[in-house]
Amino acid sequence: MPWITVISILLCISLIQTTLLFSICIFDVHPDLFLIFTIYFSLNFNPTRSFHVNWATGLAKDLFSSNLFGLNTIMFVIAGYLISIIREEIYRKHLFTQILVTFFISMIYNFISILMLFSTLQSVNFLTMIWKCPTIAVYNALIVPPVFWLLDRLYSPSRFST
Repeated sequence: MPWITVISILLCISLIQTTLLFSICIFDVHPDLFLIFTIYFSLNFNPTRSFHVNWATGLAKDLFSSNLFGLNTIMFVIAGYLISIIREEIYRKHLFTQILVTFFISMIYNFISILMLFSTLQSVNFLTMIWKCPTIAVYNALIVPPVFWLLDRLYSPSRFST
């Protein structure tokens, strides 16, 4: 497995996520490039390989975010597992499928994250956070085409065995 490529992409995603995306926010929400990378990898590579990359992606997001440490790692592995269940039943290379999978996984991920944050922090406004859940999912789904296109160019499954 070309881990140097995965680590390089994760470092780039971390840099972009923590700097550039804060200036491109809509309705006080930011897209989640870590989650999009997890979805891309789970759709395009076998479940064993994607498990390891999803774990590393979740760990990277945990290191660069202020959420509960370990939550993203667990959630990304679960998201990858959910995608691996439906992976063979869908046409993975179709843009509409990629957008739908990203939307639904983003909704599930954000809703569970909000529930976890709300259950541990009493000062969090639950209704405000629930409003952000579909907004983030739509934002993630809208940026899937350019991000998946770029990831296909950088980390094409045809160049590496799947």
